[in-house]
Amino acid sequence: MDSPAPLTAPGTRLGGGAPERLDRAAGHLATAALALIAVKPLLDIGERDAGGGVDLGVLLSAVGAGCMLAALTAAVLAARRLPRPVQAMLLALALLLVVSGFSYLAAGPRADLLALFDIRRYPIYGPRLDPATAIPAEAVRLLVSFAPVALIGMALMRPARFCVRRLAVVAAVVLAGAVVHCALAWLQVAGVVPYSFYFELPGQKIGRASGGYYHPMSLGRLLMFSVFLCYVLGDRLRLPGDRLRLTPLRRYALVGLFVATGAVSLHRLTIGCLLVIVAAFEARRLGALRATLRTRGGRRRVVAAAAGLLAAGGVAVALAGDAVRERAGVALTEVGSLDVRSDTFMHGRGAIWNDVARVLHRSTPDVWLFGFGYEPWDMHNDLLRVLVVWGVVGLVAVVGIVAGLYVVVRRRCVDPAQRWALGVLYAVFVLFGLTQKPMAYPYFMWLFLFGQLVILSLGGATGASSGDDTVTADVERGEEGRLDEASTAGVRPG
Repeated sequence: MDSPAPLTAPGTRLGGGAPERLDRAAGHLATAALALIAVKPLLDIGERDAGGGVDLGVLLSAVGAGCMLAALTAAVLAARRLPRPVQAMLLALALLLVVSGFSYLAAGPRADLLALFDIRRYPIYGPRLDPATAIPAEAVRLLVSFAPVALIGMALMRPARFCVRRLAVVAAVVLAGAVVHCALAWLQVAGVVPYSFYFELPGQKIGRASGGYYHPMSLGRLLMFSVFLCYVLGDRLRLPGDRLRLTPLRRYALVGLFVATGAVSLHRLTIGCLLVIVAAFEARRLGALRATLRTRGGRRRVVAAAAGLLAAGGVAVALAGDAVRERAGVALTEVGSLDVRSDTFMHGRGAIWNDVARVLHRSTPDVWLFGFGYEPWDMHNDLLRVLVVWGVVGLVAVVGIVAGLYVVVRRRCVDPAQRWALGVLYAVFVLFGLTQKPMAYPYFMWLFLFGQLVILSLGGATGASSGDDTVTADVERGEEGRLDEASTAGVRPG
């Protein structure tokens, strides 16, 4: 990655040695944080523990979050200012930590109410947790998950720190990690590498590809954001010195690999989100596709690309054979009830939600306001999880943080293509939260917030470095690379 650029604008004096040193420290810490975002998928390979212990991935998440928060602190001390939206978000996070502290102190008097969570009618409810350790762990997870807000704050203060060229390098390393996980997933399908997670069906177990992760959902989040970055960054995805530049053909090959790997993972929500991302970005390219089809050379390229995709799909199906057909049948039929009021909705999610409603009905006003401080059952819904953990106060605070981020980034989008990409990013975030818990998974939130940082840098709102064209210029020239071209039990919290 590039060497750290100064946080201050050209020609601005920091007014002393201490601010300059703080500025340099902020630059180095931000670089370290971006490096951890980039390499974490590679360092997560080999995850096999379904428990909640501390491993390398958890430690790296904590170190990365510390770098992000320390970088913002140093930048604020050097510049002596902090954007008001970021101030509000940090205050909201601080409020949630105070609420967690209250819940920790109230855990003893609530023992009878918490005992209701000892009943687990299905394995999908998850293991029993001790409030004495679960509440502090939830507070730490909150800080780690939202730590990249600090990087967005730094980008608002000094845009040159996060130019598109630097972020494209980070994204390229993330994609490299995704390719490695895809290779491991297909080796699982081929029977070379053993599965770590299975569909538990009457009389049989169906292996689910998860790459180097324990659970397919962890692989799914990496695949989703990898496809998103392929579309958003386009031909900017390259290593320093313009080596290994991703041409449109190579990008579509990567997108095809990621979508196909998501399909064999049998994680239905991942598959749905991948299709939403592809459909959303391809819908914006219909006009360009029609223009391409008007030329003979363009028609040849389109036909060649379509033929290549069909051939690759045919080869993959032929190689996998019965394994692919069996998994497709499982993914389409083993969904449980589709009646959200039923206990068997989505293999027990309905039971969890109905039981939580009964517990909340018996709860006191302080629980409604401030929650329990932790997640006694695996809620399988992000908003319900936030309500149970931090109550109505926490729900308002978290929705305010996420909505505030959207407003801050959207106001700095310079063209419709950027706003479209931001809308796709948030649509996937909301969709994934319907039966999963994106805000409970730090690396999901890191990639989600990193995606917003990328969108900011593309429009010049965060100051593209010299030689980097803005999205507006790309759209005017019609060049490649523009934006418009182009059961969780066992999931590790890191």
